[in-house]
Amino acid sequence: MTDKKVNIILSFLFVIFVILGAYQGRNVEFYRECEAFYRWILAVGTQERLFQASEGEQKTGKFVDLQLFDKVSEKAIPLLQNEERIKDSIDNTISYRENFANIIGDISNDPIIWKITTKKEMEALRKEFLKNLREGKIEFSRNITYAEAQESGVNIFNLFFGFRKIAASLIWLEVDRYWHQGLLYRMVPLMRTCVTLDPNFVEAYLIGAWHLAYNATAKLIETPQHLKKWNPKYKACVGEKETFYYLGIDFLKKGIRHNPRDYKLYFDLGFAIYKNKMNDYPNAVRYLTEAVRVPHERWVRRQLYICQELNGQYEEALQGWEDYKNRFPDNPIAPRFILRNQGKIYEKKAQELIKEVEKISDEQIKEEKIKEAENLKKQAKEIWEKLSKEESDPYGEYRLLLMDAMDLYNQGRFLESIAVLDKARWESPSNFDEASDLIIKIKQEANLPLTVSEKKAVLRKAEGDRCQGMPEEIPNSG
Repeated sequence: MTDKKVNIILSFLFVIFVILGAYQGRNVEFYRECEAFYRWILAVGTQERLFQASEGEQKTGKFVDLQLFDKVSEKAIPLLQNEERIKDSIDNTISYRENFANIIGDISNDPIIWKITTKKEMEALRKEFLKNLREGKIEFSRNITYAEAQESGVNIFNLFFGFRKIAASLIWLEVDRYWHQGLLYRMVPLMRTCVTLDPNFVEAYLIGAWHLAYNATAKLIETPQHLKKWNPKYKACVGEKETFYYLGIDFLKKGIRHNPRDYKLYFDLGFAIYKNKMNDYPNAVRYLTEAVRVPHERWVRRQLYICQELNGQYEEALQGWEDYKNRFPDNPIAPRFILRNQGKIYEKKAQELIKEVEKISDEQIKEEKIKEAENLKKQAKEIWEKLSKEESDPYGEYRLLLMDAMDLYNQGRFLESIAVLDKARWESPSNFDEASDLIIKIKQEANLPLTVSEKKAVLRKAEGDRCQGMPEEIPNSG
């Protein structure tokens, strides 16, 4: 083969490689644009579904996320109606935005959401998103994306862009140093800087929230209700201690917006703060439910079911524990909690029947209802006896004593009832407050003298739930 032919072949191959390279480059750019768009959709969908009711719409004109999300939702829902797996979950009675946010809430739909972002029908909205991102009008961006770095060629931002995670790690070392020096006020702005540089630094959100909700409050005393101040942002009465709890909540919510598929953020928000620090069981259930929607460790479900029980959702908790036992038959605690919720369901049904009896005039029907209630109470007692003897759970003995005390109370035997409740509260210290409140109630009804601590408890209760600056009508916090 002559040199001329070789050169022609090489030139031809070079042109082919250039064309293929350009094509591949366009493909890479396309998928990077789609990825940024997709991550933003997940972030805004999470914001809409979880936080809209409590935090409202974006009030600043700087950001356009929700307006753009409306457009995306309006375009996406008709496309999703062609997807067999999703079309039946679309609710025509609610808005496109709410529909799309609910669909995004199911992690198993992620591949379909990704496919939607790559469709030709989404091209104009994808370009609009990238334009707004470069102009700084996107608030719920999961990460500092390549699009921002492309804006003006090689510059200081580009040089720093590649090292932002390293910078975030170095700053986090300073956070740790300040913690050991007790300089909390210096830690907070640095923690925020860390996650601004690296929004995917999940451990920074987790440890930062722990510092705020636990370490910063360790030596703070509880603020009396009447000395707390109304905070319109949180729609709650807060003192110094509670302020740190809410700062931790804000920090974890920010992490969730940027990392909506990481269970640890939902878990720490629901369990570590709402359950353990604030005894806010509805919100604990809310965020633990989100934690089990995404890949998670097996113990996450256990905390969800415990919080459902604490929130009075006995049927849901029972169903959860039964499913857990089937999945993990060797788990030693599931049988105990199954019994706990079964017993509470029987007691709850008995109480509901007793309330019905008060409204019934027909003596025969009334007698039947009373017998039915007594039978349910008997079944509950059998459960508590089993829990106490077979599972060696002191909670079973506590519930037995509680039921005996209330029977004595209903018979007008107040002193005996108080004596049984006093024993009960020491059988199960976690239920000490519940039994103590019942003792106070019975003493007040029977005109019996209160102890000093009981008098203080009555005074605290008399102060009510109001605090300084609290509006007469509390806005719905969702």
